[in-house]
Amino acid sequence: MATETNQAGNENQIRNAAKPSLIVLAGIFCSALSLVLGLIIGISALAVNDGFQANSGLAADILFHPDLMVFGVIGGLLITEKLELMENFRIVRGIRISRPTVTFLFTGVFAASLGIFYDNNYVRFAGLALIVAASMLFLYYMTSSRNPGQPWTKRVFGASIGAMILAAIANMGFLIVGNTTITYLALLFPIIYVLAERIELGFVRGMKEKTIMIQAFIAWASVILAFFATELGGNASRIPVMYASIILVTLFVGISVRFDPAFRKGKRTGRFQSFMRFGVILSYLWLVLGLILFALQMKCGSGFLDPAAHSIALGFIGTFIVAHSPVIFPLTLKKRAIQNNVSFMPLVVLTVSNVMRVSGDLIARITALGNYLSYLSGYVILLAIIAFVYNLRRIMAAPNTQGEEENKSLNGFRKI
Repeated sequence: MATETNQAGNENQIRNAAKPSLIVLAGIFCSALSLVLGLIIGISALAVNDGFQANSGLAADILFHPDLMVFGVIGGLLITEKLELMENFRIVRGIRISRPTVTFLFTGVFAASLGIFYDNNYVRFAGLALIVAASMLFLYYMTSSRNPGQPWTKRVFGASIGAMILAAIANMGFLIVGNTTITYLALLFPIIYVLAERIELGFVRGMKEKTIMIQAFIAWASVILAFFATELGGNASRIPVMYASIILVTLFVGISVRFDPAFRKGKRTGRFQSFMRFGVILSYLWLVLGLILFALQMKCGSGFLDPAAHSIALGFIGTFIVAHSPVIFPLTLKKRAIQNNVSFMPLVVLTVSNVMRVSGDLIARITALGNYLSYLSGYVILLAIIAFVYNLRRIMAAPNTQGEEENKSLNGFRKI
């Protein structure tokens, strides 16, 4: 009887180990909810702004669209990716750090959005304070000596999360929407975070510790300068500080490209690795374009903020997430990945959408065609999401109880 009980307990442990934890599912659900709300609001605002709809209550909600997309979607997904590991990291009195991080983050995102919707600064400030608290917990986890990893790479991650904290603080004084400096500061979080992950791969492939140390200093300097720019009153002082930050980030990107495995000549090992390499290179191109557009926005004062923000948020971050989805989502959801089933369609459709949106915003002042391209890009994004979900269904199979396919996915990931 005892033997049967122990056997049943072991079987339950195996089944539970093969399933994602509830906190991971909660993170994915809240990120997806933020994405749905953000897309509905964004498409409604495009319809009104481009003259396809006379009036819409949803379009007015564009004021908290950036909060949903940056903190809820991007921040939520990047944190959710680490939640399974965070479950094993305990803080005061044995509390798992993953629980308060997720609770604070998404409660904060939705509270801040409601505060803007109802024009209640108390609720908005409380929501932003919770986002700061969640970010500080995430910062503590990512930079802790209790976690393995290269120390200077941890400091690069720290700079990225520092940008998220400072963006939330700056957001207490001014809304993100329409504000060039806060938008740029908020986007430094995912920019530096993603490049920090690429630095981890570069370190595995021979990147020197001294180079990573330089990257850490550049990352922190660019974030601090960007935050100072949000607090400066006049353009005479704000513009040179922003230019200095953009130049530093460009240098950071250049060094990353120099050591990124995706840019190294090597034998292509298969469709899966080609898919990821193509997505990574495409992501860098969108990032460089976004930085150029931010510089033009600072010079001209208007007309380049939306294409700059979307070039980075959708072009760089969106493409990067899609390119790494065959690794990230099977591992997060504990599914076996069938690598040969990967399709290039999500990358292609997302790129078409990004080109339509960025080019449409840029040429809208010259021809009405720009308005059509910008507006229709929102629906093409929906097609990209459908293709993305379909692609995940193609590559994910039964629950992964042996860990063999997980190791194969990681090995393929490290090769690029």
